[in-house]
Amino acid sequence: MKFVFLCDANYLKGDLVNFVNNFPTNHELVTMTSDDLLQSKSVIEGTFAILAERATWQKNFSLFRYFGLLPLLEVLPLGVVSRGRRGEPLKGRSQNRNQEIYFNPSASPEELYLQVDKFVAAPPSGFTYPRGSRRV
Repeated sequence: MKFVFLCDANYLKGDLVNFVNNFPTNHELVTMTSDDLLQSKSVIEGTFAILAERATWQKNFSLFRYFGLLPLLEVLPLGVVSRGRRGEPLKGRSQNRNQEIYFNPSASPEELYLQVDKFVAAPPSGFTYPRGSRRV
């Protein structure tokens, strides 16, 4: 499975670098900044889910909405990479509450492997794939 990790360069340090380095090798992780997303106006084809670093999402949500990227971001499951555990809801996700899964960036490789496999097996509750795109 292919995942896009939405994280601006100024946040990609410390335990977030460990998150990227410890990501299970049986899945592909592509790091994309918000600037990359705004310029390309698309995510990589074949992406299973978006993993968003919390501060990047909060800071850039208004830009994503302004440039019409929300429909693109709402059709894929969202995983939130955050040091905090379920604090306040993400901007723009109030109607989609409890439809995100949270990843701890300081998790061990084994814990991360289990979390990602759980996410792949069962995307966040309430998530429905767009009609005709679900693989059986």
